[in-house]
Amino acid sequence: MIEGQPPASEAARHALPSGLIHDLRTPLNHIIGYTEMLIEQAQEKAQDNFVPDLQKTHAAGKQLLSLINDSFHPIRSADTRAASAAPSEEGPTTTKQKSAAEASTENPVARTDQGLVLVVDDVENNRDVLSRRLEHQGYAVATAENGRQALERLRADTFDLVLLDIMMPEMDGYEVLQRLKADEALRPIPVIMISALSELDSVVRCIGMGAEDYLPKPFNPTLLKARIGACLEKKRARDRETGLFEQLQDRNREMARWREAHEADLAVARTTQQAIVTSALPRLDGWQVETVYRPLIEVGGDVYGWRRLDDGSWLFWLADATGHGVAAALFTTLVALLFNHASTESGTAHEILARVNAEFYSVLRGRSFMTACCAVIRADGQLSFAGAGHPPLLLRRRDGTVEALPSRSTMIGIYAAVEIGETLATLASGDVALLYTDGLYSSKSNGGERLTGNTLMAAFAGVGGSADFLPRLITQLGPPSGAQGFDDDVAAIALRRG
Repeated sequence: MIEGQPPASEAARHALPSGLIHDLRTPLNHIIGYTEMLIEQAQEKAQDNFVPDLQKTHAAGKQLLSLINDSFHPIRSADTRAASAAPSEEGPTTTKQKSAAEASTENPVARTDQGLVLVVDDVENNRDVLSRRLEHQGYAVATAENGRQALERLRADTFDLVLLDIMMPEMDGYEVLQRLKADEALRPIPVIMISALSELDSVVRCIGMGAEDYLPKPFNPTLLKARIGACLEKKRARDRETGLFEQLQDRNREMARWREAHEADLAVARTTQQAIVTSALPRLDGWQVETVYRPLIEVGGDVYGWRRLDDGSWLFWLADATGHGVAAALFTTLVALLFNHASTESGTAHEILARVNAEFYSVLRGRSFMTACCAVIRADGQLSFAGAGHPPLLLRRRDGTVEALPSRSTMIGIYAAVEIGETLATLASGDVALLYTDGLYSSKSNGGERLTGNTLMAAFAGVGGSADFLPRLITQLGPPSGAQGFDDDVAAIALRRG
């Protein structure tokens, strides 16, 4: 049959065992493959006088292969299986096969950026043709002469791709593919099946078993390069995804460990802070005391406390530090110690606050700041107030009018020494003094507007000064239905003259 004529009908084709057709095609594939490479080499070296004869040889091989394909169709039989299991006739059967470790040691493969490919074929000339073709395209190539050796080499080295022949003795390509895909470590390696058999059922079977692609012999150089390139690009993409996933898993595990340690630290910090702000309220002649403390998270930056002074009066103080969490807990613990220490040295509100500032600055040297205030009350209703960058003390008279006693100094911690002013007031029966942090009016309306100090004063005037009024004040200042809640720590002390 002349090349270019339509193929013979199926009825006109003769049936031959697939193994026999494989054996007929194999040497022709060698002739076609070697002549293709010789033509390329001659053209690259400008030896054009060799090219015409090589092209004639190549065309003759293609014509004979086409004649075989058009004249015979393969059938599977017991003889075919026996032929597949028989040793190859293209080399001596008595030659001792090297193990994968021996082959890897004797023939180390220099890797390239293109990738490392393992060629598996029981016929030496097949391995040679394909290896030289791949090396010419820039790939690093290793070979295995049977399925057992292929699996050993795959476990001994890291390959980017496997080109696997189907028909091999001892262990055919199907079994190698099955074992490779059953091995969790080898499963991600892409496999392209190669064979002189171009039957559709072979293609379907290989793809169904996990092969990435299928190439019939003889190889078209352009198609070979394109399919290997596409296969390796898909593998690199999967490797990148796997690497990113593993990085994400590592980050998640690291975050989980950090969160566990952080939660343990927060628990200790919360216990420490709660010990400061939840101590039993003092019993004072002629006064009633209420408090509220609502940290935004487990541990807040607000803190308050009280202490009986040597002359029988009482100190109540409140501070608002920046931040939340463990650092804020340590910060507020320091503040509590400073107020307790200062109250043993001084007896007036402004002197106590000035000492707190001096010691706070000596520890932190201007690296951190806070607002703070304190009030000293006496049994006769006298109150002295001092504030440093803090919201004013609110004084609600029994008739509902509200007065504001302002802070007269900048924040604690900015300067080593500050002059802190003091404001005096007298509370009659039914009057209430309110010390608080700005978190008390940090909620927002339905329209998103933040509350202000004036809102707090109006709510304070309207809620009344009876006992247990703080919960009602918090409710009135809290967000309306559907609005955002308090977005800062809330702390307050109410001092009601009885």
